[in-house]
Amino acid sequence: MTMSTGRLALLDAAERLIAHRGIHGVAAREVVKEAGQRNNSAIAYHFGSWHGLLDEIWSRHAPPMNTERAALLAAADLEDSPTLDRLVHAYIHPLAAQIARNHPSYWARFNEQWLSTAPLDVLSTPAPTGVQADYYPSDDSLDVLSRLLIRIADRLDLPEPDARRRVSLMVRFVIGAFAAFERAQETGAAPDSASFEAEILQLASRMLDLPQP
Repeated sequence: MTMSTGRLALLDAAERLIAHRGIHGVAAREVVKEAGQRNNSAIAYHFGSWHGLLDEIWSRHAPPMNTERAALLAAADLEDSPTLDRLVHAYIHPLAAQIARNHPSYWARFNEQWLSTAPLDVLSTPAPTGVQADYYPSDDSLDVLSRLLIRIADRLDLPEPDARRRVSLMVRFVIGAFAAFERAQETGAAPDSASFEAEILQLASRMLDLPQP
C-alpha cells in the first residue's frame, strides 16, 4: 500500500529533526510545521500518538535490517561454531547497508539519540518498572537483534555481566561511528562506505575480544 504524502512527510521530518536534536529536543508541533502540514493534529491523525510516530520511524528501518541479520546468522550457523567476526558482521553489515540505501541517512543518528536515554545494558527489553529508555520500540523484530547480541556476549571469555556490558559498549561505539559517518556524508567528508564498514567491523571485534582490565 502506498503511503500518503502527508504521512511520509511527517516521518521524514521527525526522523531528521530527532537525529539532529534528540527525542526530547523536538516538539510535535515542530514536526508538523517542518512537514508542511497545516493540521496541528496531523501526528495523532496519522499515527495515533507521538509514540506511534516513533514506532513508525523504527519500522521503516529495523524489520528489514533484522530480517537480514537473521539470514546472516542462519548462514553463520552452518559452521560448527561461528567466529566472533561472523557474528559481529551479522550485526554491523545490515546497519551499514541500510545507511547506504538512504541519501541522506539519519538512521544512525536517530539511534544515537535514542541510545543516549537507554540503559547501559541494551541487550534486552527493560522491565516496565525498571530503568528504561524514554522511548522503547514496540517491534517484535528486535528479538532477532537481542538474540544476536546475546550470542556475541556468550562468545566472550568474560563473566556474564561483564560480557553484556562489553557488547553494550560495542553497540554504542558502532552506532556513534556510523552517526559520525552520516554527518560526514552531509559535508562531503565521508570515507568510502565499504572501507569504513570494514574498519568498524575490525575495531568492534577487537574491542570485544580485549582481555578483562
